[in-house]
Amino acid sequence: MRKKLSILMILILVLAQLCACGKTQADPAPAAGSESAVPAAKPDEPAAEAAEAPAPEPADPHVPDRVLASRHYSAEIYETTIRQYRCSIESREYVVSDGVTARAFRATGVGGPSKFLDHTVQEGGTLHYFDAASGKWVETPLADGKYASPVVVIELASGASYFLALPRTFVLHENDTKEYLPEMDGTLYVTKTPDGFHLTVNGYGLAEGRVTDCLILSAPFRLVDWSMQNCAMAWVTYVQNGASHWCFDGYYRKSPANYIPSGTNYYYCCAASYCIKGFLSRMPMCKEAAALTIVTLDTMAQRQNEYGYWATEPGSEWLQGDYGIGPGFYDTRFNTDLLEIYIKAARKFGKGMFDETITRYLGFFSQIADTSHISTESGGWLIPDYWHPSEITAPHTSLNHQAAECLALYHASDLFDREDLRALADRMLLAIEDTGSGWVMPDHNLYYSIKPDGTYVEGDYPYLTYNDLLYLRKYLTGFGKTENETLTYLMGEKLQWMQSHGVTGYEKS
Repeated sequence: MRKKLSILMILILVLAQLCACGKTQADPAPAAGSESAVPAAKPDEPAAEAAEAPAPEPADPHVPDRVLASRHYSAEIYETTIRQYRCSIESREYVVSDGVTARAFRATGVGGPSKFLDHTVQEGGTLHYFDAASGKWVETPLADGKYASPVVVIELASGASYFLALPRTFVLHENDTKEYLPEMDGTLYVTKTPDGFHLTVNGYGLAEGRVTDCLILSAPFRLVDWSMQNCAMAWVTYVQNGASHWCFDGYYRKSPANYIPSGTNYYYCCAASYCIKGFLSRMPMCKEAAALTIVTLDTMAQRQNEYGYWATEPGSEWLQGDYGIGPGFYDTRFNTDLLEIYIKAARKFGKGMFDETITRYLGFFSQIADTSHISTESGGWLIPDYWHPSEITAPHTSLNHQAAECLALYHASDLFDREDLRALADRMLLAIEDTGSGWVMPDHNLYYSIKPDGTYVEGDYPYLTYNDLLYLRKYLTGFGKTENETLTYLMGEKLQWMQSHGVTGYEKS
């Protein structure tokens, strides 16, 4: 009997343990943009230790998925996906060390509206929005209303503020191309309540094969300085003429007519994320600039492919026809422009935050230069403008690409103290010197590119190449070298052509 009772007690204990293990406990997922989505405060440490051993500290319930850190800034990144009605909202939250929090959202699914902010503030304030009809920014007291500006800024009486890049909806097409639906632009609703004002940011038009993107910044202090050209104004400038959009997954630019696919309001992800350059240039004057720069640079870093470059995903009829280069090709100019942005960011933030991204790309470029270059008379290297893992024919080298890449390598060499990058830049500069006068056309304009067989091709930009040569010469002179005669000669010829053809907009030396 005693033995039977023992066995029975053991079975009871086992069953109890199994029941306990099967029970899951988790906090409910917060609504997108709600206060409950803010990182929980770290619990206070106990006032006194226990007599025998210190009590373990409670685990932090809000551990970041990733952390970006540099000498002057850091950002904790929290990635979540929540269900909302018949859609899902994916978010990346960036808690920046300067006190600004940025949340990037993407809604997928069907139905709607998609709700990205659903929050009540218990105080009045001021609202700023861009009026497309007048082309001016409007300042008005916070009150009942509906707003459809690309960016709305709310400044509360306490100083706390919101930077709302309102939702935009896109149809997804092949080759990572998006079709913008302007009639589905999102809105901000402000509703007066007994407790204050209720703020609701809605996106519209969500359906199968579509996404709706939104970006919200918040801070316990005044973000935007309206006495200067701030990031809110810059954002409106970027999107107002329809040339570009910032999306949850990167910088999208109007698709050229020869891209595959292409059409009205079609956009492709362009590696040269020029809006980031604008945000970065406003640091530290604009308090919103650092968070916007971190969000956008991190987003582009996630797009870096396994080779180390940022692909242009659409096909190009021109590249396909001339060189057999298909979708997902490497464009040296777009990638170089992005590299320069990362280098400038490293100088402002301090090294560390995106060093791995930069280093991976430099490794890829060095490999391409080593395996795909065209040698010139004195041992210089011309680097082709485009590359693809399965390319058939080696493409041309344009002068603007070569000069911009050369300068970027010098900048990277300075940043990381790498002589191998400087040596590569020197070889590329030597290639420009070797080809020198060959670039000059009879009318003093410059040829656009040179083919592997040495044939020069017309079609240079009005002043872009001149600027690239100027920036390269300026760097070399500042580095302590004598003025490069070849660069000066080419610039003089191009300048003569520009002046005779009424071209303006070029940099003045």
